Amino acid sequence: MRKIKLGKTGETIPVLGQGTWGIKRGRNKKYYKNCKDSLIRGIELGMTHIDTAEFYGFGTSERVIGELIKEFDRDDLFITSKIFPIHFGYKAMLKVCEKSLKRLDTNYIDLYLVHFPSFLFSKIRKHMRVMEQLFSEGKIRYIGVSNYSVEQFKLGQENLKKTELITNQLHANILNQKHIHNSLPYYQEEGVVLTAYSPLSHRGYANLKGDTRLKLDKLAETHNASIQQIAIAWLINHENVIAIPKAFQLKHIEENAASAEIELKDIEIKSLYS
Repeated sequence: MRKIKLGKTGETIPVLGQGTWGIKRGRNKKYYKNCKDSLIRGIELGMTHIDTAEFYGFGTSERVIGELIKEFDRDDLFITSKIFPIHFGYKAMLKVCEKSLKRLDTNYIDLYLVHFPSFLFSKIRKHMRVMEQLFSEGKIRYIGVSNYSVEQFKLGQENLKKTELITNQLHANILNQKHIHNSLPYYQEEGVVLTAYSPLSHRGYANLKGDTRLKLDKLAETHNASIQQIAIAWLINHENVIAIPKAFQLKHIEENAASAEIELKDIEIKSLYS
């Protein structure tokens, strides 16, 4: 699995991780075994970055990951989780991080994100102070944000004294390119990683039609790949971009991992721009 530098940290991270949005609570043992088996297969293929959030399945996703962590050397995994906006009070933020650590059954979270921004600048300042405290206490290794505008990201960065924001996790794919065109140039200049979630949208492009589909079909034929693999490769062939596709079928896990090996020429990348 190809890796890239994680901002200015000196650490490397796989260009492809695994998303876990969609894991539901209240399901049977077979359902959760399938989720774990899929994630384990992804780890075996080099997708050792696993993304979750307290909001996913109301903690269920974190519990599933907490169970499979035991099967690996913890240092070989990179776990990202997120704090949901309803917990933006000082004490509440500290408490909810403790709950995530307990569900994940780990002493630290590699990357902790503020899931959504507040439109009040004073709130963003407060969030960063709490996140930095968690960092200082060793409960989180790195700090990031999700769904922030560039201006909100800059404000968050300005209010950190001991560390820096290393990523903004954004909704980006071939049908939603605004962050690739409008935000990515700033992050590339600053050495910040853009983490693309929902890289295959929510439907996997199976019913995609029109000009974009024709272009994907052409590139898929050229590279002996599926259109889904081309769509993922298109993202991670951009500098400073990683992606976290979600898949709970072994076939899809293996296809996702293989997409990391596809190298697109600059002209091929631009052919899918809209």
